Amino acid sequence: MEKYWELTEVLPNEMNQAAVNDYLLSLKLGNYSQGTIVLYRQFLGRFFSECPESFASLSSEAILNWFQQHESQVKDITYKLRLSVLSSFYTFCVREEKIEKSPIKTRWFPRLPQPIPKYLEKGEIAKMRRQSEETTYRNQAIVEFLLTSGCRVAELVGLNRDHINLEMRTAHVVGKGKKIREVHFSEKCALFIERYLASQKKPGEALFVSSNGKRLGIRSIQIIIQDIGEEAQLKTQLHPHRLRHTFATELLSKGAELSFIADELGHTNIATTQIYARLPQEKIVSLYRKYMG
Repeated sequence: MEKYWELTEVLPNEMNQAAVNDYLLSLKLGNYSQGTIVLYRQFLGRFFSECPESFASLSSEAILNWFQQHESQVKDITYKLRLSVLSSFYTFCVREEKIEKSPIKTRWFPRLPQPIPKYLEKGEIAKMRRQSEETTYRNQAIVEFLLTSGCRVAELVGLNRDHINLEMRTAHVVGKGKKIREVHFSEKCALFIERYLASQKKPGEALFVSSNGKRLGIRSIQIIIQDIGEEAQLKTQLHPHRLRHTFATELLSKGAELSFIADELGHTNIATTQIYARLPQEKIVSLYRKYMG
């Protein structure tokens, strides 16, 4: 089995090799996703292959020069991500007392425009729901669960049958960092799940499964949602996270406090939820009238 949390290449400097592998292992132990760890591994492997000097003696000037030479053509968001990876590595090294101070400077990070969450308008929600009703009870349940619980797609994928309480309309999901939280879903969603479960011939542990009984993966859910969006003739591509944004935006339009929305979304830091507070006030009023009349 491949140890995705270890460098695949041999770095010119043994100290860098050991420090990077220690850092990647800390990410694994911290329950970071495999995709995130692989992304970090690839960039750190590249950086320290091209910068063979020991991480402990590498100067701020040398690091900035490397970024200016090798990363100046990438988009700001990519530049910031790669700089954040290196900064995270050095923060780990400070914490582990491998070095006294990080050479990464805050002023190096580009300031990115804060995006407004992409959500579905009321008419688009209606089109999507109508189209899901042309599919299966399973797909109806998936759409309604994402839309009324605000769950991440990975949280939905991990659901088991015994995680669901149809009477209370609650579910226990495993979120980021393997933290378990309770989410809520609509009465309509409970009805779809009940019909879906009744239609299963050989029910297993997983809640949402394919025709051969295997648990649906993230990509499968993405395709289901994308296909429904295309069949409903929505203007832009539909993906599961837009349903999460729609859930949060609807709560905001109905006057919910950001702290409540943060709890429902499973945000550990309310600053993450502040993205929804950037909606212009007139847009919030418009949304409220759309949803509430």
